[in-house]
Amino acid sequence: MEKVAGKCLCGDVEFEVMLENYNVSACQCSMCRRWSGGIFLSLEANNTLSIKKPTGLKLYQSSDWGKRGFCQNCGTSLFWQTTDGQQTYVSYSSLELSDEEKEKLKLAAEIFVDSQPKFYCFSNQTKRLTGEELMKFIAENTPS
Repeated sequence: MEKVAGKCLCGDVEFEVMLENYNVSACQCSMCRRWSGGIFLSLEANNTLSIKKPTGLKLYQSSDWGKRGFCQNCGTSLFWQTTDGQQTYVSYSSLELSDEEKEKLKLAAEIFVDSQPKFYCFSNQTKRLTGEELMKFIAENTPS
């Protein structure tokens, strides 16, 4: 695992996460598109999110199972997290990646592909799940 720092545009929120890999996921659900201004490109950080400077951090409970972290000063979308904090996906754009780390990035998955706008598509092959397929996967893989 590699420790990576991240921050918002104005610097009022700083954090660190541990990344197991550099697999990028693209969420195309309507909430992520509205929240991030486009596709939410993120990396999985599991439960390793550590807020170092919380000055501008604001959390928004966007559903029964998830919340979104953003800077209330500059508006930067920072992370999506399950309500229990066990799963965290940090915005690719908020991470302070070295050139070497950027070379490791790979678009590996797309979710809510049934909500994808028709005017774009990615050219590389990824794991693609509809919203229904994702919810089924989560239900089958979530401990009771």
